[in-house]
Amino acid sequence: MKVSDITFGHGAVWLRCVGWFLLVAVCSAGPIAAARADAAVPAVAPAEASVTAWAMHWFTEMQAGRTDRSRYAAAYRIQVTDDAVKAMSHALNEYGASPLHAEIVQTRKIDEQTFYVVKFVFPRGDATSLLFGFDAAGKITGIGVGGLAGD
Repeated sequence: MKVSDITFGHGAVWLRCVGWFLLVAVCSAGPIAAARADAAVPAVAPAEASVTAWAMHWFTEMQAGRTDRSRYAAAYRIQVTDDAVKAMSHALNEYGASPLHAEIVQTRKIDEQTFYVVKFVFPRGDATSLLFGFDAAGKITGIGVGGLAGD
């Protein structure tokens, strides 16, 4: 089964709607300059080379229902509630096993934010993509869910 076959499932639709809503809400609030709180979070928007490794870690942690809120920009952090993490974890677990690998398929910089579309490929051969936004301090400004129909 490919992700295009399951993107219309309740969890995937909910995840897509909530993810894009949260990303738009955060982006409209403007960039947030935050101090570096964790050595794993760079002082500037991360380079592409480190984004895929970070995204794989984020995905598996979120599947387990865990996230490091210190990595999120202040305006986005308040939206990453325990209930939101639980719902995201449930939706990501609908893909089954953790992804085999991730690759950046698009990068875009808008003002002080850098966005990466990261494609995750799963053992069954299906795939999905997530849009990660980072501010100039390397904090996550938003996460949006996208599908890769036909992948």
